[in-house]
Amino acid sequence: MNAHVIIYSQDGCPYCSELKEGLQESNIKFIVRDITKHEDEWKLVSSITENEYVPTACIIDKNTHKSKFLAPDRDWQEISECVTKIKTLI
Repeated sequence: MNAHVIIYSQDGCPYCSELKEGLQESNIKFIVRDITKHEDEWKLVSSITENEYVPTACIIDKNTHKSKFLAPDRDWQEISECVTKIKTLI
């Protein structure tokens, strides 16, 4: 893996759980950032993505440190589509 994967999530969100399960099934390691515990960070991510929905993924290239955000409805419609996009980015 040439990237770090961060999933912005919220407890009780079924879509968040589904994405995390899909990543685990694909053997993709990720870090979870609960948006209620990291509110300031989430505000920044929301402003960058112009989207306030979770789950939102951030993929950070380990070599260049450039980041790519994948937000629901903006970059993907189905959880499986998000998992596939993450796979291509890592």
